[in-house]
Amino acid sequence: MAHSHHHHHHPPAGDLPGEAPLDAANQSLADAMRASFNILKFVMVILVVLYAFSGVRIVDQDSEAVVFRFGKLHRVRPSGASIAFPYPIEETLIFATKKNNAFRSLNLWPDVKETQINDPLSQVRAGGILNPALDGSLLTADNGIVHIQWDVKYRVDDISKYVLNVGDESTNEVQALITSLLDDASIAMVANYTAEDVTRGSTTEVALKVRAVVNERLEKLDTGVSVVALDIPHSSVPGPTMSAFDNVAKAQSDRDKSVQEAQQERIKVLNATAGTAWRELTTYVDKDGERHIGLLDRLDAAIEANDQSTQSALESEIDNILENEASGAAGQRIRMARGYYTQVVQQINGDVDQYLAVMDEYLQSPDLLVHRLWEQTKQRVLQQSGLTKHFVAGSADELRIHIEPDPEQAARDEADRLKKESQGYKFEPERQLHTVMP
Repeated sequence: MAHSHHHHHHPPAGDLPGEAPLDAANQSLADAMRASFNILKFVMVILVVLYAFSGVRIVDQDSEAVVFRFGKLHRVRPSGASIAFPYPIEETLIFATKKNNAFRSLNLWPDVKETQINDPLSQVRAGGILNPALDGSLLTADNGIVHIQWDVKYRVDDISKYVLNVGDESTNEVQALITSLLDDASIAMVANYTAEDVTRGSTTEVALKVRAVVNERLEKLDTGVSVVALDIPHSSVPGPTMSAFDNVAKAQSDRDKSVQEAQQERIKVLNATAGTAWRELTTYVDKDGERHIGLLDRLDAAIEANDQSTQSALESEIDNILENEASGAAGQRIRMARGYYTQVVQQINGDVDQYLAVMDEYLQSPDLLVHRLWEQTKQRVLQQSGLTKHFVAGSADELRIHIEPDPEQAARDEADRLKKESQGYKFEPERQLHTVMP
């Protein structure tokens, strides 16, 4: 008998219900992961490339690059492309070394708003007291108080020293260092000047000396930095004292003006008196402040010291200058006196000659000589201008004269007098005897 039974057959694995949709999801997931991984690999390659080239820097013409390897200074690169290993193997810092860096220091200026920095203190701080914790100030040699602003221009001269001893690419540290040194130098230097000098008279000199001190200390600190320019844009006494300070300054200015005008008038008078020769004769101070001792003061000193040889030499030198070099009124007087001296000598010689000429005649006939000289004198007197002449008849028994100046003659005399005055000063002897009698 045939055995008959029912067999259950299992389908192939691939034919299981629901298996096909599961394979599609896995495939999609695998594709997505593969794509993400490819993108990640691409990004990583880009990052690796960027990292590899992160040490490449372009240095400007006015800058230099400093390369550190594992934190230690390795080399200095000039302008252009700087190639280095990426951080942290090497690090590149760029500094502007070929241009001046500038900033303004307000440490020694009162605490004001930023918009009031350039305003006069008499306007923004006209009253109140100074707060040492906020208001910067300096003491002067005359026990005054001044405030100063500094305009600083500095340059990095040695990039290696600068990087090792000062700071990094930021300028904050070097500016803080310069400001600190500037404050110390200002305190020491301003103490040698008056408030007038610091705020008006000698600001340039003060700035130059403070700059020299700051540069000296920067060099000692081995910073590789130097201050190339230092100026005082604003300096002032405290606001409450500004009015009194201005009044003092005005009084000093008026005094200086009066002194200058007096000096100019002095030179004008001396030039008119003796010409350029006065510079040798009198003491004066030239435009450079150098004092020149004149011959007259040297003569006074020699007389006081009883130095007769020096006195004699100076007197001779002074006489020579007065007689040969002096011009102006003094020179004119000297020349006129010399002419008058010559005239008097000649006249005396003439009188002597006249005396000798009439001596023999007088010894022979005195009466005749007297009569002749009287006639000559009478003729000379009658011929002079300014005389009123009266003629008397020989037969007159009595003569009465009413003396009254002749108007016409008075007019002529006045005209002659004015003419002589207009011609300048002339030496005239008060009295001169033309006729000499034994």
